[in-house]
This record gives sequence, structure tokens and C-alpha cells, in this order.
Amino acid sequence: MSHLTGSFVGYSILDNVIIFNKIVYVVSDDPGEFPSMKSIVAALGLGMNEWKLISSNEAREKLGSYGSILHGVTWMSADTTPHNSTLLALWRTYSSLDQHITSSGQTSLAPPSRLFFPQVRVFTDPNPLPHFHTIRRRRVDTGFHPFLLKAAFPQLTVLYQEDWEDYHKLPVPFVIERIIVADREAAEAAIKHDQPIFSPAFNFPGSKYWWEPIRHTLLSFLSEPASKKKTVTYVHRQSEKTGVRLRDVDHEALVRALKKMEHDSGYEAHIVSSVFDETDWATRMSAISKSTVMLGPYGSDLMDCLFMKPSPQATLMELFPSGTFARDEELVARSIDIEYVAWWDDRKFTSGNLPTINQPSNTQEARVNVAALTKAVREALAR
Repeated sequence: MSHLTGSFVGYSILDNVIIFNKIVYVVSDDPGEFPSMKSIVAALGLGMNEWKLISSNEAREKLGSYGSILHGVTWMSADTTPHNSTLLALWRTYSSLDQHITSSGQTSLAPPSRLFFPQVRVFTDPNPLPHFHTIRRRRVDTGFHPFLLKAAFPQLTVLYQEDWEDYHKLPVPFVIERIIVADREAAEAAIKHDQPIFSPAFNFPGSKYWWEPIRHTLLSFLSEPASKKKTVTYVHRQSEKTGVRLRDVDHEALVRALKKMEHDSGYEAHIVSSVFDETDWATRMSAISKSTVMLGPYGSDLMDCLFMKPSPQATLMELFPSGTFARDEELVARSIDIEYVAWWDDRKFTSGNLPTINQPSNTQEARVNVAALTKAVREALAR
């Protein structure tokens, strides 16, 4: 029998779910235990991902008496498009099962074994002819850097639509022992207009140190010696073709100001790019992992604040074009006790007085008063 361990719309934990012949079955003789299947998975797409709630008698009739099992913990992102919150939201949901995670990252949770993307194919380009099988293919964008998955979730195997289809085509059903499901389409129908799409995952109870097991795993991979200096990291997007970036004149002035602060005050300053060819992934993550203050223009790159060094001074500063605001990174920072500050030119906003939601466009430039910003950085470092 299936069991619902926890659920908020779009994010669910279920035990003993069965996959067979293009359908995911939830088996229960108490249908009132479960919310509607559309509140668990709404994004059906073409990925053999229809969910049905059936009784035990129906299960015996449809599925027979023999099957196989997927042991351990399975994650599923049911979405048809990638998003940088996928790993964050799945772990936040899963971490609710251990409300005693410690500040050193100790947890009773078993590492997840696999992550299914049932709606997403491995490659984005057309399949080549058989005799061209050695040509390099373009992998799908999953919303997170492929290195991050391997470094922070080393036990996790990623499986795509092709793999999901293989399981459904086998002649026996498979019981998924435990599955954590994320579905942004379902979540979107339930959240308020000013909430991040992944915010229902934060409705689950949890330890204040819920992210520490993942942060400590990444630190072990990086093998970065602990820095005795307070550190500021500026993540810039000047070479990106889309998304918010600073005006060139403000970017150059900010780089000069941070380098001067490093020279004059003895703080450590890192200037890193969101573009891999300019700053490799390990260098960027090493800088962030040591950071007391992290700043940069609005964008998904700032989600990496999750890996900042915890301290009373830890602060994320997000730079927006005036009149715009989104609170994705504010929610993330607040969830791990990082001070959050949003900036419009020379105006700053903290979690108690944030601007109204107005998403920036992909072509806007942000202005910043460098003197005011660097003063605020010094104040944060000195707290």
C-alpha cells in the first residue's frame, strides 16, 4: 500500500508508489489520505507521467502479484522545463524527515539514490545517424551546474525521459520505495503572486540547519582551507548576453572599490564571473564557500549563497534595476539565516521593508551607487 508522508501543493513525499505501463499508481483503500493527484503532479507532458489513485483490489487486477523494486530514496522533478531551484526544493522537502540535522551537517537521512526527469530528454539536438555516434551532443539544461550535482550529491544518479520510458516498457511493475516529487506547475496554482515558485517546499517543518549536510559535502569536495579573514565575493554577469547586469561604469568602479577595500582593510575580496570560461566552477564555488558577504546583480547565480560560510555577519546583497524586485534569493537567504539586502542604485531594502514584486526583464541594466554599496559591505563585515 502507498503512504503519504508529507505534502504541500507541488512538493510531496510518498512511499510505495508503483510505475507500470505509462502510469504511476498510488495504491490505497483510504483515498482520503491523499490530496488530488494534480496537486502532486500537474505537469503530465509526454513523459508517461500520468498519476492514478487506485484501490488494492484494482492494483491486483492491473498489476498482478509480481514486480520489482527501486530501493532507497528517489527524487523526481516532474517539470517540463528546467529551474535552478530543483535541487534546493527537493532537499528542503526531503530534509523535513529529519528535524534534528546538526550545525555540522549530521543527519539520519540516507542520501538520495536517483533523480528522475521524466519530461526531459538527455540531449536537446536531434539524434545523429548511427555511424556518427561519437560526435559530441548538447546536453539538456537541468537548471543546475552538472559539476554541482557530482560534488554536492555524489551518490545521486540522474535519469531522464529515456530511462523513465525504459522502466514503463518492462513487463513487470516497479515499486518505488520512497519518492520525493517536485512539480512547479502544481505549485504555481497554489502560491500567491509574490511568492517564489518553490516556496511551498519551505512550508515543511525542518531543522534550521537543513542545508548543512549538502554544504559540508561540497566543502569536502573543494578541500578549501578555512580562511581566517572575512571575505567578500562579487559575482558579476558582465559577459552574459541575457539577464540583468551592472552598467559597465558601475561594474568597473565596484571592482576598483573592492580591491581597494581588500588592500586598505585586510579583508579578502574575490571578483568572479558567472561565465565558466572566465571563472571556472571550482574557483567560483571556493570563493563563495569562504564568503562573509556575497553580492551581485539579480540572477540565478546568487542561489549559490546557500554555500556561504555561516556567521552572524553573513550577508547577501542583490542589485536590481530600480523599480524591479523578485524575492527568490531573499527566501533562500532567510531560510539559512543569512542577512538579505536588495539595492536600487543608492537605496537599500532589507527583509522587513522589501519592494513590491516586479520581475526585471532579461535586457535591463542595474545602476549602483558604489560608495553607498561598499560602505554597506564594510558595515556588514564589521558587525
